[in-house]
Amino acid sequence: MENLNYRPNWFARGLNLGKTSTIALLVPNIELRRYREIMSGVETVALKKQHTVLLCNTHADPQEEAEYLKMVVGRQVDGLILVSPLLEGDQLASLLGPELPWVHVGPRNPGLCRNLCYINYEEGAYQMTTHLIKMGHSEIFLLVDKAPLVEMQQIADGYRRALRQHSPGAGENILTAEDTARGGYLAMQKLLQNHTIPPALITASDDQAAGVMKAVLDEHISIPENMALACLTDSATCSILDPPVTALETPSRRLGMVAARMLFDSIEGSDELYGPQEIILQPKLKIRRSCGNTKPIYELFG
Repeated sequence: MENLNYRPNWFARGLNLGKTSTIALLVPNIELRRYREIMSGVETVALKKQHTVLLCNTHADPQEEAEYLKMVVGRQVDGLILVSPLLEGDQLASLLGPELPWVHVGPRNPGLCRNLCYINYEEGAYQMTTHLIKMGHSEIFLLVDKAPLVEMQQIADGYRRALRQHSPGAGENILTAEDTARGGYLAMQKLLQNHTIPPALITASDDQAAGVMKAVLDEHISIPENMALACLTDSATCSILDPPVTALETPSRRLGMVAARMLFDSIEGSDELYGPQEIILQPKLKIRRSCGNTKPIYELFG
């Protein structure tokens, strides 16, 4: 075999064994860091289980999601991880069938999937909005991704809950834009053209926050003196910007590892010992100077 450089045909082997040693991962937008980190976590576990990951980018489009689901079922993957699906329960059930092991990454869809896991973005947005209110901001704007992702609904729910509890007289100011630096820049430019400078602004991601910061600095508007800025994903960039940006640390890579472990438990049948599982990971607030914080201890240990 070595002399002839023989390699077994994995597809034929899979047909014989009834397994393909492949799992599928469907994500709404591979360009976003949160989904790339989930992919990294899934691949880490899959490699240890000697499985290949078939990555499908649905572009947050229900039709593309349906087409990919038909494809992966046709290829007889051993299991599926579905991140923030847009299809309804009946549609998913008809496409997946009763036998395929799968894990739902996102908040509960009752009666649809045995196993699910997600980051509690609602609690993270609640904590961030509450922090800004306690910093003295009575008018807080929220900028989310224009794509209809379930995380954005969670974020909006947490934002509204904080306003109701801690600033009941404040109105909602929810804006949408591409979840990119360009999207943040254009959204902030539009506000400035309307002569609006938000006293405080929360963005869905650090990419949007970087674009917002560029737009306000171009107009010589100071952060945090004229506008407080925070974002709901953290990255190395947030800590080196001037000023460093208050952000939400979200364990996306760990979420991918959790989802993959749950899936392999289901593939191997060991999940029958535990029954349905729901695992919720909690984000962490990283307080920095972009919201007016002047206490270095928060940046050291926050």
